[in-house]
Amino acid sequence: MPGFHQKLTKQFLIFISLLSFLPGTEAAKLASIIIDDIGNNYEYGQTIINFPAPITLAILPQTQFATRLATQAHDNNKEVMLHLPLQSVEHHKPTPGTLKLHMTQQQFSQQLKKNIASVPHIRGINNHMGSLLTQHPGHMDWLMSEISNLDNVYFVDSLTSNKSVVTQAATSHQVPNLMRDIFLDPDFKPETIRNQFDRFISIAKKNGHAIAIAHPYPKTLEFLRANLDQLAENGIELVPVSKLVELRGNENHVTCTGTTCSGL
Repeated sequence: MPGFHQKLTKQFLIFISLLSFLPGTEAAKLASIIIDDIGNNYEYGQTIINFPAPITLAILPQTQFATRLATQAHDNNKEVMLHLPLQSVEHHKPTPGTLKLHMTQQQFSQQLKKNIASVPHIRGINNHMGSLLTQHPGHMDWLMSEISNLDNVYFVDSLTSNKSVVTQAATSHQVPNLMRDIFLDPDFKPETIRNQFDRFISIAKKNGHAIAIAHPYPKTLEFLRANLDQLAENGIELVPVSKLVELRGNENHVTCTGTTCSGL
């Protein structure tokens, strides 16, 4: 009676999942760490790929090592994201593949497709900079419309603007999405990274989940190598972003604050 057994198994799995909501039952605490700005430095990318932990790599499109690092990350069971450049309020040095406010919808779509093609194996996308473009409903509607046509690709709002409309646009197009909780390294100071990591742990313990973004700075990588074990010590499981998106969905998160974020 295979049909009966399948039905019974499904009912059992539903029952087990509901146990986490019963009083006195402690649900698993989950956290994800994204390392942004991968693609211009092969050594940094290799270091993250070789981390003995499920850190997610966000790779800049059309960079020298984008395709090579994405393929190696995938082959080493690391999750790959497209770190999509979006126009910022401040006038930064141009990044290859940046989607801009003046583009027509056709130009926007063509550039996005080129960016996606340059980074194979992506499971998700997050924004690089974007404090200007993420405020514009029309452009975010274009973006999420394109992403909705991809095969189950999620979007993480890096929250470089407290006026971001990413969540609304993604949800309206049924694109799985989350927002970043914290930047681990808004500056190069070891004490800042320490404080932000402690906040990251506190958020995960309080909310049951947290998502952090960091960068491939030597001091950041050194800190993570020495301190990632503290997540498990606090009952927090580090998971790829796709698992966090799948299990947690949309909730309210902390926006980026301070002078570091204002120019993104």
